[in-house]
Amino acid sequence: MTAEQISETGDEDLTWLLERRQHFDELVGGVEDYAIFMMSKDGTILDWNCGAEILKGYKPEEIVGKSFSNFYSDEEVAARIPEEELEVAAAHGKFATEGWRVRKGGGKFWASVTITAIKTPAKHVAGFLKITRDLTERQEKTEALRQSEERLRLLIESVADYAIFMLDPSGTVVSWNTGARKIKGYEAEEILGQHFSRFYPDDAVASGIPRGLLQRALKEGSAEDEGWRIKKSGERFWASVLITPVTDEVGEHRGFVKITRDLTERRKSLELIQASERKDTFLAMLAHELRNPLAPMAPGVEMILKSPHDTGRVIQIASMLRRQVGLMSRLIEDLVDLSRITTGKIHLRRDRLALPEVLETAIESTRPLLESKGHRLILRLPPTLVEIDGDLHRLVQAVVNLLTNAAKYTPPNGQVELAAEATGDRLLELVVRDNGSGIPGHRLESIFDLFDQGGLASTDGLGIGLTLVRTIVELHGGSVVARSAGENQGSEFRIRLPIVANSSVAQLAATLTPIIKERCRVLVADDSTTSADTLALWFESEGFDSAVAYDGKQAIEVAKETVPQVVCLDIGMPVMNGIEAASEIRKIAPDAFIIAITGWGTEEDRSKTRLAGFDLHLVKPVRIEDLNAAIMKRFPKCYG
Repeated sequence: MTAEQISETGDEDLTWLLERRQHFDELVGGVEDYAIFMMSKDGTILDWNCGAEILKGYKPEEIVGKSFSNFYSDEEVAARIPEEELEVAAAHGKFATEGWRVRKGGGKFWASVTITAIKTPAKHVAGFLKITRDLTERQEKTEALRQSEERLRLLIESVADYAIFMLDPSGTVVSWNTGARKIKGYEAEEILGQHFSRFYPDDAVASGIPRGLLQRALKEGSAEDEGWRIKKSGERFWASVLITPVTDEVGEHRGFVKITRDLTERRKSLELIQASERKDTFLAMLAHELRNPLAPMAPGVEMILKSPHDTGRVIQIASMLRRQVGLMSRLIEDLVDLSRITTGKIHLRRDRLALPEVLETAIESTRPLLESKGHRLILRLPPTLVEIDGDLHRLVQAVVNLLTNAAKYTPPNGQVELAAEATGDRLLELVVRDNGSGIPGHRLESIFDLFDQGGLASTDGLGIGLTLVRTIVELHGGSVVARSAGENQGSEFRIRLPIVANSSVAQLAATLTPIIKERCRVLVADDSTTSADTLALWFESEGFDSAVAYDGKQAIEVAKETVPQVVCLDIGMPVMNGIEAASEIRKIAPDAFIIAITGWGTEEDRSKTRLAGFDLHLVKPVRIEDLNAAIMKRFPKCYG
């Protein structure tokens, strides 16, 4: 603006401002990173620094004397944006903003703008100082980040199969996606600001699981979990959960990302598969268990037919046959009980029962098994006569099952304890404890499941007994738990039942004297003592010297003493199975005729015994004529 133009305006404030422009030019004229220029009160540009020329593209002669509205879009000019900015700066001394501005030629850039009012000593607004900085690169990065975050937000929001949401450091929900709404049932406004522990059952919250997951995620970098969760409706669903901590660029903890997937249907499918597998296992066990009592019957019948007038032997074999019929009857009864369990038709015939009556009946039923294994039984009764309201047959059945398991899973010459104690809260505790093979910790609960056999070496039983125990005890209003320090550390089963009454009586204790059976020459090894003894008896009737063992390890020891010519081995024996025992016996008696006599008869089973060096594989119940013919062919001199 020229001196003549200044004088024509008669504006003293403007004259004052222009007189100081020389100082301005000296200070900022060469600044290149900022566009800095002065304007009159109406926005007319009075000067132009080097940075303004670089940033906006105008040379001084092209823009000085023109309005600064040239840097605004037509829409902004029409909306009086430039004038409003000056009005704010005049009223408040300063105006600052960011936004798109226009370069020479129409190009746009993102500008950080500050307009400061320049006042005279009389406090009149003489004009404005405008400073502009080009932040286009920063804005592009910010916009790219915003768009990226928006895409991520839309992506997460659109995921329907996973609940994906953010928690603050304390576990409060701060975001909510479509999947979370679908899986958990809450609308965003219902759950934002609530603690995520509301998705957990009460017992899980009480045990500190939600808090523990957050702590583990912070400590280990993530935390995974599967378990029951609760929907808004109260319905339970099986969830797979991943929690990951979130930190900012300086490593400060800002919260957590929680991803949840509903695996209820997959769990149901897995349970169906497992149920099918248990059914197949059960059917195989059933075939095996039915063959076991049949096995000694066949040679027994043959011996009766061969020596019908040998009264002593016939009576002996008849007693054996009666025992085996009893075993088969109990198996059938177990199957009936299985049906009652699955249909919920077990009913109790309650009466007032004295505890000794229950225990004595149970001991009498299991005494033969305990004695045959050489176990010592210790009985401990409370100093008071305890009475309970229950079904005698069913309670005896429960105790018998526990004692039978203790006997089966304890190596010969072990110790079984049956203890009872009346507690102060009018509960009776019955404890069956042994020093046998023990139970792995992860199976202490599952062993009560139907068809579960605890993963132990013995193949006896259908996997029904412990399920029956739990069902019977719970029908009496009680509970049962299993405890064990681990494999080969023994087991303990503890039943708790309500007491009706108790009165003073002396404490009782009883022991069973161990019985250890040993024989010599043909070796028969089977963990079913009846099968082993009867087959050995048949061999003796044929003129053989026989020896008996009841597990694989014992078979090896007997083989060392007798160096047998014929060895009949069951496969599924405790301590050491038949396949392992055969390998060791072959070293002791290289020419022995080793025969597998087992309830397992699939082609895979036959392949296993063949590879293990067995000479013959026979499936229970063995046809005596087949066994006789095979041995006679191999060792005709044994019959001479």
